[in-house]
Amino acid sequence: MNMTLTQQAALRLFSQTIMLLILWVLAALLAAVQFLSPDAPLARALPYQQIGALANVLLHLAALTGLLAGGVYIAAGERVFHPGLLRYTSWLWTALLILALLAGLLNILEGRSLLELPPLLDGLLFVALLAFALNVLLGARQIPAVQVWSIGLLLSAGCTLIGLFPAGDYLADRALRALATGLNLYVALPLAAVALGFWLMHRFSNVTPAWAQMGIYTIAGLVTLAGTLVSLTPLHTLGAPEWTRTLGGLALFIVPLCYLIYASHSYRALADRNATYTFAAHWYALALLLYLLGIGLLGGVQAVPTVSAYTLGTRLSDLQTTLALLAPLAMALGMVNQGTAELRGSNRRVTGLSPFWLVAFGAVGSALALGAAGVAQVFLERRLSVGYLDTQNLLTPLYAGWVFGLLLLALGAGIYAFSFWRRRPIRS
Repeated sequence: MNMTLTQQAALRLFSQTIMLLILWVLAALLAAVQFLSPDAPLARALPYQQIGALANVLLHLAALTGLLAGGVYIAAGERVFHPGLLRYTSWLWTALLILALLAGLLNILEGRSLLELPPLLDGLLFVALLAFALNVLLGARQIPAVQVWSIGLLLSAGCTLIGLFPAGDYLADRALRALATGLNLYVALPLAAVALGFWLMHRFSNVTPAWAQMGIYTIAGLVTLAGTLVSLTPLHTLGAPEWTRTLGGLALFIVPLCYLIYASHSYRALADRNATYTFAAHWYALALLLYLLGIGLLGGVQAVPTVSAYTLGTRLSDLQTTLALLAPLAMALGMVNQGTAELRGSNRRVTGLSPFWLVAFGAVGSALALGAAGVAQVFLERRLSVGYLDTQNLLTPLYAGWVFGLLLLALGAGIYAFSFWRRRPIRS
C-alpha cells in the first residue's frame, strides 16, 4: 500500500517499540534469574549491576518509543510541520537506540533508574524528544490529544536536560535529579499516555468528541497533580522543607483518588464499545490497571514520609518504577494494534488475545510477586534488622514467582511480535 512519510515513520516506531519490548523482557529475565542463583556463570559474565541498568534503559526507551509512535501516528491523520525533519529525527532516534544498547552491552551505563545514559546520549535524547514534540505540535496543534501529548514529551525533554547540568551543591544536585526523574516518570510519560488513550477512545468506543475533549483536560490535570505529589517522595530524605512532608501525607488520599477518577471516567468508553475488533480497548484497560497499581496505589502509599523511610531502595521502589513504565508501554501496544489495522485498511485483529492475556498475567503476576518480596524485605531488613544476604535467601520463592511472571510476559511479547510481523502493512 502507498503510505505517507508520516505513516512510514509511525510504522518504523511501532516496530522499534516491539523490538525494545522483547529486548527488555529478556534483559529483565537475565537480571531476575540471578536472584535465584547468584553464583551462576551468567552472574559472573553479566553482573546484575550491568544487566539491571540495561533493562532499565530498555524499558524506558521502549515506553518512550511507543509514546512517540502514537503521537506521530495521530499526526499522520493531519500533518506534521516539516516531513523532512521527521525523517531526520527518526534516523536520530534509531541511532540513539543502537548506541544505548551498545552502551549497556559495553557496561558504560551509569547512575540509577532513568539516569543511566551517558551525557552524550542524554543530549541526543533531549534533541530527539524536542524535535518530535515540536514537529507534531506545530502541524496538528488543533487536536486536544496532540496538545496533551506534546506537553508530556516537552516536559520529558526538559527533565532530561536537567540531568545534563548538575548543581554545585551535592544535596541540591541529588534533590534536583530526583525531582526531575520523578516528574518525567510520574507526570510527563503519563500525560503522553493519557493523550494516546483518549485518542484511542474515538476508535473503540461511541463517546462523543465533545465528551472526550472535555475529559482529556480534566484527566491530564488530575494525573499532573498525582504525579507531582509522588515525585516529591525522594525529597523527604534529602532535607526537604516541612511542607513537602505534609503534602506526602495528603498524597495517601489524593493520588489514589485521582487515578480512581481516571478509571471511572474511562469506564464509559470501555462500556460503550463500537464494532472495532483491534483489541485497542483491552490494552487501554491493561495500561489503566498498571497505572492504578503502580502510581495510584504504590505511589500514593510510598509518598507518605513515614512509609518511604522504610521502603525507599527496596523492591517496592523497583516495582513502582517498573509499573510506571509498563503502563505507557501497554498503551502504546494498543496504538500499535489500532494503527497497524488502519494502515492495512481492515477492521481486523492484528495480534490476537493470547499475547494480550500472556502479557497481562505476566505483568500483573510478576508485579504481585515482586511486591510481596518488597514487603517481606521491608519487614525483615528494616524492622527485624536481618542481613541483606540472609533476606535475599529467604525471598527466593517469591523471586521464583517473579521470574515465572516474566517468562509469561516474554512469551506474550514474542507472540505479539510474530503476529505483528506477519500482519504488518507492506510499504511501497
